[in-house]
Amino acid sequence: MLETKTKVYYAIRDALRRPDVRYVNSEGGTRSSKTFSALQVLIEIAKGCRGLIISVVSETFPHLKRGAIRDFKEILADEWQEKAWNKSSAIYAFDSGSIIEFFSADQPGKVHGPARDILFINEANHISYDTARQLFVRTRLFILFDYNPTHAFWAHEEIAPRNNCVSIHSTYKDNDYLTPFQIAEIESNKGDENWWRVYGEGKVGQLEGLIFPDFDLVDEMPQAGGGLREVYGMDFGFTNDPSTLIREMIDTGRKEIWIEEIFYATGMLNSAMAAAMEEAQVPKRSTLIFADCAEPKTIAELAGYGYNIKPCYKATRKAEQLQIMKGYRLKVTKRSLNTIRELRNYCWMQDKDGRWLNEPQEFGDHAMDAARYGAVTFLTQYANAGRYTLSFL
Repeated sequence: MLETKTKVYYAIRDALRRPDVRYVNSEGGTRSSKTFSALQVLIEIAKGCRGLIISVVSETFPHLKRGAIRDFKEILADEWQEKAWNKSSAIYAFDSGSIIEFFSADQPGKVHGPARDILFINEANHISYDTARQLFVRTRLFILFDYNPTHAFWAHEEIAPRNNCVSIHSTYKDNDYLTPFQIAEIESNKGDENWWRVYGEGKVGQLEGLIFPDFDLVDEMPQAGGGLREVYGMDFGFTNDPSTLIREMIDTGRKEIWIEEIFYATGMLNSAMAAAMEEAQVPKRSTLIFADCAEPKTIAELAGYGYNIKPCYKATRKAEQLQIMKGYRLKVTKRSLNTIRELRNYCWMQDKDGRWLNEPQEFGDHAMDAARYGAVTFLTQYANAGRYTLSFL
C-alpha cells in the first residue's frame, strides 16, 4: 500500500476520530491531495473494521474511473487483489468483510437505494443538495465530501455551519509530493485572479463571467437523422496544449448542439491523431471535420489519411462566434471530462479594473475551440446556404 501521506490525510483522519463529528468538509485548491487523502483514510478504515459499507460517489461514472477509482488502485498498489474487485458493480471487498463501492449520483437506484455506514462525495459542488440529502439520510456513521470551491453552494450554506462538521482547507502547498514542474505549472496561473483564488489559494471563487453558465450532461449522443447533422471540430496542440477532437450533432430546429469528446491529449503526432480517429470510427470522405485554420500543413496531412477535413471559419472574432453557439443549448456526454471541466471554467476576460471584456480567456479553451470550429463553421455555412459558398469549401 502506498504510504505517502500529506497534511490533508492527517487532518481527515484526526477529524474522523472525534466522536462528535458527522461531517468532514474538505475544500481546497488543485493538487492538494483532497481525494487521494480521503481514500487513504477510508481504505485504512475498511481494512481495520469488520463489515462496513463505504460508498464513494461522484457526478458521473467516467469521472470516478478517471479520478477516485484510479487513485484507489494506486493507493492499494501491490496489495491490490483482482479477485476482490467486482468490475461490473465497482465494489472492492476487503479481507475484513468491509467493502468500498463506487457509483455515480446520476444512478437514482443507488442514490435512493440501500444504506451505508460511510459516505464520501467526490467533487460535491457538482451534485445537487437534493441528491446529497438522499445520500445523507441513508448514511449511518459519517460523511466526507471534497471539492474545489468554484462558488458557494450547499456545503457552505447547509453543512459547514453545523456544530458536528469539521472543515478542512488545503492548497498545493499542503502536498509535499508534487514535483517542481507541477508547482511551477500551478503558480504560472497567478495572473488569472479568479483561477488563482479557487485553484491556487483554495478560496471560494465566483461564477461570474462564465460564457456557458448552463448546459446539460447526457449519457449518449443521439442517432443521426430527424434534423440532426453530424460534424467534427479539431484543435491542434503538442507539447503543452492538447490536440482535441470533438464530435457534434447539431439540431438547428430545436437549437441544440450535442458534444462528445473523442480525444484530448498532448504529444500526438499527426499519425497518432489519424490512428485515434480510425479507432473512434470517425467517418472518412463524408462527414466534415473543421480544424484550426492556422495549421494548413496538419490539415493537409490528415486529409491524406482519407478524412474530409477543412480549415475552420475565422472571418469573425471569437466573441461573435461564441454568441452563435450561445443561441443553442449545449448537451455534453458525461464521459467528455475535459470538455466539461473547460465549460465550467470558460470565462470572459476582465480588464485591470475588473470590467468584463468581449473576449474569451486564452487558456483552458482547447475543447471549446474545437467545438467552436465545428459548430460555427457548420452553422455559418448552413445559415448562408443558397446565398454563397464559403471560400474554403
